[in-house]
Amino acid sequence: MLIYRYIIRELIFPFIASLGIIVFLFIMQQAMVLLNRIVSRGLDPAVVFEIFVIQLGWILALAIPMAVLTSTLMTFGRMSGDNEITAIKASGSSMFPLLIPVFSAGLVVTVGLFYFHDLILPEANHRASKLLSDISRTQPAAFIEPGVLIQDFEDYTLYTHDVDPVTGDLSGIRIMTDAAGQDPTVTVAASGNVRMTNDQRFLKLTLHNGETHSYPRDADQEYYIGEFEKQVIYIQNVDSRLQRTESDYRGNREKTIAMMLSDVEDLREANQNILVNHHKIIDTLSAQMTRYDSLNKVLPYDSEQTDIMSFDKWIQHYGKSIPVASNEVLKNKDALQRVIRRKHSNDLSIAQYMVEVHKKYAIPAAVLLFVLIGAPLGIMAKRGGLAVGGSYSLFFFIIYWAFLIVGESWADNLIISPFLGMWSGNILIAIAGLVLLYFMLQEKTIRFDFVKHFFAFLTKNQLIKSISKSFIFKIPGIIFLLPKIITRKCIKILPTYLMGQFLSYTIGLLIAVLVIFVVVDYVSNLRRFEHATLLEALLYYWYYLPWLIQTMLPVVLLLASMFAMGKLVKQSELTAIKAAGVNIRQLTFPLLGFALFLSVAAFYGGEVILPLANERRAELSEQFRHPPSMRDSRQPGRREYRRNFFYFGDPNTMYVFKEFSTNPQFARQIQRLSFREDGLMQRIDAEEMVYDENSGWKFLNGQIRSFGRKDSILLTFDTLDDDVLTSKPHDMVKYVRSKREMSYWELKNYIEISRQRGEQVQRHKAELHFKIALPLMNFLVILLGVAITARTGRKGGPINFAIGLMMVFAYWIISRSTMVLAQNGTITPLAGAWIGNIIFTVIGIILYRKAAH
Repeated sequence: MLIYRYIIRELIFPFIASLGIIVFLFIMQQAMVLLNRIVSRGLDPAVVFEIFVIQLGWILALAIPMAVLTSTLMTFGRMSGDNEITAIKASGSSMFPLLIPVFSAGLVVTVGLFYFHDLILPEANHRASKLLSDISRTQPAAFIEPGVLIQDFEDYTLYTHDVDPVTGDLSGIRIMTDAAGQDPTVTVAASGNVRMTNDQRFLKLTLHNGETHSYPRDADQEYYIGEFEKQVIYIQNVDSRLQRTESDYRGNREKTIAMMLSDVEDLREANQNILVNHHKIIDTLSAQMTRYDSLNKVLPYDSEQTDIMSFDKWIQHYGKSIPVASNEVLKNKDALQRVIRRKHSNDLSIAQYMVEVHKKYAIPAAVLLFVLIGAPLGIMAKRGGLAVGGSYSLFFFIIYWAFLIVGESWADNLIISPFLGMWSGNILIAIAGLVLLYFMLQEKTIRFDFVKHFFAFLTKNQLIKSISKSFIFKIPGIIFLLPKIITRKCIKILPTYLMGQFLSYTIGLLIAVLVIFVVVDYVSNLRRFEHATLLEALLYYWYYLPWLIQTMLPVVLLLASMFAMGKLVKQSELTAIKAAGVNIRQLTFPLLGFALFLSVAAFYGGEVILPLANERRAELSEQFRHPPSMRDSRQPGRREYRRNFFYFGDPNTMYVFKEFSTNPQFARQIQRLSFREDGLMQRIDAEEMVYDENSGWKFLNGQIRSFGRKDSILLTFDTLDDDVLTSKPHDMVKYVRSKREMSYWELKNYIEISRQRGEQVQRHKAELHFKIALPLMNFLVILLGVAITARTGRKGGPINFAIGLMMVFAYWIISRSTMVLAQNGTITPLAGAWIGNIIFTVIGIILYRKAAH
């Protein structure tokens, strides 16, 4: 029938659009988790792409049911809002025929999704598991960076003043070896060259004009110095190749239904054998107790009822008087406990397998149930659009997801049956769908009249009216009205109108996203809050808000800018504005200026508010691990302990500590090496080193070797003031918080400290530049949203909305990828942080210029 084809055609685009948005959000979340971890290992781009393609398996499994619900709500909501449903009913048609095409489409999706869950998703999960495991074993290739201690090579520590990345020429070379079974050595050379062998397994270091110092571990008085004009050293490189492995092992989410049912059958047969052994041990124990209990009245010895507690009571009763019998019973009791643990373990495995089996049926079946909800709900709501469809669908999907997650957890732990755990959400959604279907047939609409009546009651109440007229209740209105008055004076009425639309969409979308995320996160991580009070849980999410806002804001701003401009386009307001002589630039320049302000605010929030909030949230997470009664008070001062710790007192003086601790403070087995261009000038070896706030560092119990061109001098000492090292112990091993806990200025300060320790700072420098570049993404998404929506007019809105989302995702992927390349030394940190901004700023300006004409 014509109406059937019309409904199916109307369903297609909302389904594709909502599916695209959901997949986009999931992929962004995965990119945030995986990108640094995988790209930083120097993998081929094809492997990185393969990882994200494989991850699409579980993403589609979750996204398709939600997209079906959203598209059904949007389609029938639009048809009801445009009075098409009214016209159909006026023609004498029933509502039931309207459900036939959407149920038929839902049935096709359900069947396809079932086979996807059973045949494709397990293989995708298995392949992803193997690939991520192989990647975790891959080491990034070691590269030589000037002014950095390279400790990636086994048994070797390498430092150079300067490196030519093209020719491989080196200068100011220092190499320290400490291999087991060999004497430690220090090699210094004025210049040299580095090459990789043809098989990429070794670095060939050719050194010129230097000397090698070595000493036996067990002979402090012996010391050897060898000078050379040329020396060649081969150092084994780390393995940077991705070695793919084959594994037949599969987790329960990597198996088909047939595989899991076969495993369940094997486990149940094993349980039968366990029960046989259980009864044998029970009978043996009962016979032993009966033999030593002439009255046979102490405890019942029925093999079906006797448990471990019964044997414990028997041992307590007879243990002292009959020790031999007690030992025999105790031995068999231990065997019984092992049998019971094996059966419990098998029961847990059976439950977990059956949960996955039921899940493979329950999630596809939910598609039909979401259709049952979406169609009547959309008709009764009488409103279409992404906002309405997304709001309703997210509400029901969160409820369904909560039942699925909690049910899976309880069923896995044998609290409820696997069937109830996986199907309880479907049962609830089915009941809700039938109720909505009944209301639809009764031709009712969804209203919130009780809210209207409540506010009407409040406005009519004399006491409330008199209180509301007081000045204090007028203050919020004045506060919100004042910016509007100011902006009208400064930027005129029309830009103020656009700004108001943009802000209303931004606030509404941001609140919706935050509420949804908090609810889903709380339900998904109930175990995290097992030992937390309600106030602590609320405080945890309060500290979570800055990170959530920073992460979600670019997408929210893109949607808000598109919705605001789209409304002007859809209602022909933009045409009227142009006809009044106001061009796109005059209309949108204030909004773009506000976008720059948001970028500055995002930088401030990310560098001042966010690090402190993340630190507080991490502390709360740590507290949640234990009940309040078991939480220890925090110890003052943080202990940092290092073994084989290197530190630069100045560019030509290196300290090597075998052990270094800040709380309690101690340093043991210290070497201080003072270098000249082609050798060592001085070497101090000390048993200990102590720090005093007033006098600084002192060496204890050691010796000084001073090296001239032709001779050397050896002196011993009990105490010796150090005239080079001025840093405090805590500053030398300053605790490095994660990048989410470090502000721009803290990271900048840490980079300087890292230089003194001879550590690689390339990664941190890239992060430092990116902290400035990332907030500008908020400006770019508004520029893109305005330019794309204003240029396309009425016809291209949905398509260009998808293009806008893809651009945001592309921007994020390019920016993160180039930053990782900068961290690896492939490109400069400045270029890595700003390439994404430069590319998309150019794209945004071009699109904006075209839209303005």
